[in-house]
Amino acid sequence: MKRLLELIEVDPRSLGCPFSNWTAPLLALYLQAETGIALDESRVRDYLYQHEYKLLRPVLTVESPDPEYETKVSRIKELQRQAQAGEIDLYDEDEIDLALLPTITHCWCQRGHQRIIQTPRKNQKRSGAGLIHWVSGKLYWASSDHKDNALFRAVLSQLFEPTASPQERKISVVIDTYRIHFAKPVLAFLQAHQDQMELVCLPTYSPKLNPVERFWKHLRRKVTHHTFFQTVERLLEAVTGFFQELAAHPDTVRSVAGLAA
Repeated sequence: MKRLLELIEVDPRSLGCPFSNWTAPLLALYLQAETGIALDESRVRDYLYQHEYKLLRPVLTVESPDPEYETKVSRIKELQRQAQAGEIDLYDEDEIDLALLPTITHCWCQRGHQRIIQTPRKNQKRSGAGLIHWVSGKLYWASSDHKDNALFRAVLSQLFEPTASPQERKISVVIDTYRIHFAKPVLAFLQAHQDQMELVCLPTYSPKLNPVERFWKHLRRKVTHHTFFQTVERLLEAVTGFFQELAAHPDTVRSVAGLAA
């Protein structure tokens, strides 16, 4: 049965099979053809379950075409090392779309009865931005009617408010290449804080390198999945409550964002 665990990790077409996805019957047939041992498909399933395999939807991804991918990743890793050593303050930033239309995922349903989620007749959208300190998990956020450079500046500006921690170290903020991050008002803001703050770009098409993306998934699970809030105001109230709760628990922020221990 060791061979079964090897096969499940291999693209069947790479073995010359005329199909692209393993099923229990196909695995049983292939093993019988290869080894001469006949296995019932139920035994195949049970063996996979015993080894913690279950049916899940794969995650689509795209390889970054950035020619400077390795250089940028190395730079970010060095910044993370400096942040851990207390030499700089490192933050990760990202934006999120918030909509009245509920997000959905797998949920428990009685067999033959699919759960029904109400939706708005006309969808409405708002935007949010999150900023997470890479070491402490301290959280900043802002929301707006639009995903624009004003939203980005609103969350960055919080680092310089009187209630923020004194900035004794230089701030590095890791961002993606979304155009709002390079608008003229943002460049002017950076110019005014050039001795205090720098923006550091992720490689293109590399959301998995941004911890805030994992934080957004947690927000979806806790707030927007399967819930129709009726009005944008109620939606934003729920999102704000989520941020306030998480801001009071930076260790939880670090955990859900997958930050270094």
